[in-house]
Amino acid sequence: MILEGGTIHTGDPALPRVAALPIDDRGRVSRGVEAWEGDASAVSTERIDLEGRTVVPGFVDAHLHFLSWALDRARVDVRDAPTAALALERVAERAAADRAAGADGGWLIGGGWTEAMLAEVTDPAAALDAAAGGRPAALWSRDRHALWLGSAALAAIGGEALRREDAAWAVPLPAPTRAERQRAVVEGQRAAHAAGLTGIHDFERTGGRRTWQELDGDDRVTLRVLSAIGAEYVDGIEAVEVVAGFGSEHVRIGMVKAFMDGTLGARTAHMLEAYDDGGRGLALLDADAVADLAMRAAGLGLPVALHAIGDAAVRAALDGLAASRDAWQELAGLHERPPRIEHAQLVHPDDLARFAELGVVASMQPVHAVEDRADAAAAWGARGAGAYAWEPLRAAGATLVLGTDAPISPLDPIATLAAAVGRPHVAGHALSVDDALRAMTWAPYAVSGLGARHGRLAPGRAADLVVLDADPYATAPEDLAGIGVVATMVGGRWVHGRPPW
Repeated sequence: MILEGGTIHTGDPALPRVAALPIDDRGRVSRGVEAWEGDASAVSTERIDLEGRTVVPGFVDAHLHFLSWALDRARVDVRDAPTAALALERVAERAAADRAAGADGGWLIGGGWTEAMLAEVTDPAAALDAAAGGRPAALWSRDRHALWLGSAALAAIGGEALRREDAAWAVPLPAPTRAERQRAVVEGQRAAHAAGLTGIHDFERTGGRRTWQELDGDDRVTLRVLSAIGAEYVDGIEAVEVVAGFGSEHVRIGMVKAFMDGTLGARTAHMLEAYDDGGRGLALLDADAVADLAMRAAGLGLPVALHAIGDAAVRAALDGLAASRDAWQELAGLHERPPRIEHAQLVHPDDLARFAELGVVASMQPVHAVEDRADAAAAWGARGAGAYAWEPLRAAGATLVLGTDAPISPLDPIATLAAAVGRPHVAGHALSVDDALRAMTWAPYAVSGLGARHGRLAPGRAADLVVLDADPYATAPEDLAGIGVVATMVGGRWVHGRPPW
């Protein structure tokens, strides 16, 4: 097929725009001369008129938790409830709806509350129990680092009503069945494609890799998935000899994920200086532990991805990577898979240039800057003006990749683009459209050793693309959030929308 009659941005610096995009029967971008000479052996004679629409390379979400997000789509969501009372009202509404449908026999699970909301509740366990109508209930915090349990749940499992970090993740909530996992992910894929996603970097802790492999074995994966493995499983990685990039065209092993600290919302992100409202957070790993992990992972052929939100956690991550640089740079040099720091929400000015000096990727989530603005101001005060510094990091030479951290934030790459480009409230922090799109298309593949095959609409590369109803390059920053996804293609196959438009 040949796409024509619109604006086509290739993402390729050698040829940023083309008048027509030929796609061969293998699902790859073909050379233009073959299209115009009518070489049917490479490109069919089917011509698709874009009717003025815009094509860009397919979006990649470089940090999310796909299974959790997919399951949460059918659970109680209190994210947009401004108060605890309204959040509990949402829980009560779901409990009533389940009773009416005869589906109130098990746990009621959801999430989206903040620490500020919870401070309004005198007896959290009793309040949640009352809203759930006596059913065992559990609500994850918005940042997914804390869990709120009702008294009926505590009767079953014991312990405290509020758990944070490892104590929260260790709670034995009912696991979804194999069928439930698969159904959620398949339906989630459709929603992801409708948002313009063609690829993801999945940081699901448990259950995600199994589900992707099950579906891939049945040829039911249409996203391109790079799957992380938790550092707690490194012994198993070594035992089964897993290496980065192992897998299929759609599901591959990516990196080893470890936590340096907690989150801003819970005040567990590790800080060099105390929060304005007290405390310095949690140091879950120090520089020596990072060095050991990075060297061990490099020996297994895997890069590390380090969750670090506070400036102390970011510095410790950089220090550890500097100490182990010889080991992992050999890996990066051979396979183009450098280590990453995930989130990097507050980076001390002295550490901005170290990302580029060491060759460490900054994996960031622009929507967090919008959602957490008030919380960051309360926690970091004047320091908060330098938070979420993707443009200063890029200007200092760092490689950026962007994502959403769904289900922490909505799975919406257009919102990511709008947040990255439109930051008038923080001078000098907004990316250009070109830099933002690069961090959402080619760069996530480049840091995964797949940049020569994906991420740009250039000859020989996969035809992964998105058709938009407006050109981001010709749209004012304040209007970017209104751009709509018309269609999405993966490997030459329409996975959302299709002509005729």
